[in-house]
Amino acid sequence: MDINHILLLVAVLNLSADLYNVMRYRAQLPRGIMTGTVVALSACVAGWVIAPEIAGYVGLGVLLIYIAAIKTYTRKRAPDASPPSPATKFLIALNVAVYIVQISRAATNDVIGLIDLGAAFTPLLEAGELWRIMTAQFLHFGVLHLAFNMFGLWLLGRPVEAMIGAARFVALYLLCGTGGMVLAWKLSLFGDSPHPIILLGASASVMGFVGTQAAIALLAYRHTGSIAAKAQLGSMIQIVFLQAIFDMMVPEVSSTAHIGGAAVGFCVTYVVFDLTLRRRRALQM
Repeated sequence: MDINHILLLVAVLNLSADLYNVMRYRAQLPRGIMTGTVVALSACVAGWVIAPEIAGYVGLGVLLIYIAAIKTYTRKRAPDASPPSPATKFLIALNVAVYIVQISRAATNDVIGLIDLGAAFTPLLEAGELWRIMTAQFLHFGVLHLAFNMFGLWLLGRPVEAMIGAARFVALYLLCGTGGMVLAWKLSLFGDSPHPIILLGASASVMGFVGTQAAIALLAYRHTGSIAAKAQLGSMIQIVFLQAIFDMMVPEVSSTAHIGGAAVGFCVTYVVFDLTLRRRRALQM
């Protein structure tokens, strides 16, 4: 699958999931949101019919415009809703800075160059170079890989940082990335013909924030029965589902790392927040 088709797939899957959510909760949403979502999805389909050779780039543009429009609408209704997010901005800046180093070393899509810079190559992990699990989380294979991960970090990271604080946010980023890469590494050793793999990128960490938001939404729904929390939980499950579809269609990405990152984010957040809620209830008795 080439870049054009990958971009189109990303746009269509995201807009389809949004349309599903809008239809489920249309009674609580302004009519304009459903119209905008249908128009955006129709534009992607029209691009595929009229100019399939550039449909992915058209779809990406439509998706970005759609997201910007939704954010603008939300900001007008709740002007103070955007958190400052210093840790999210710091991590994005750090990833971009590392990519500039990759460019200077001609190691943006060269496997040997990426390994030299610290990518997690499983034979070297087996040899004891475990530090690579950390450095690999800031390396990316090409500018699109970086762009997608930073876009996901910006969208998913800011609300998580606002909920748990900057220091815990950075720790969770590293923990989820580590968990995802370790799972992918260990699973690569099983089977009839174990094979070496190379792991890099922030996607396991970003998926960890999906797991975090799912855990917080599940706890909120369990304790309060909030419809908003239920909708948030459904959205996070859909992201995991869409990511799994994308991973199956693009064999170059590591689905196990994504699953591992999401699982770590969910489990750590659920346990920590559940204990916090229990302590608060105990103090109120």
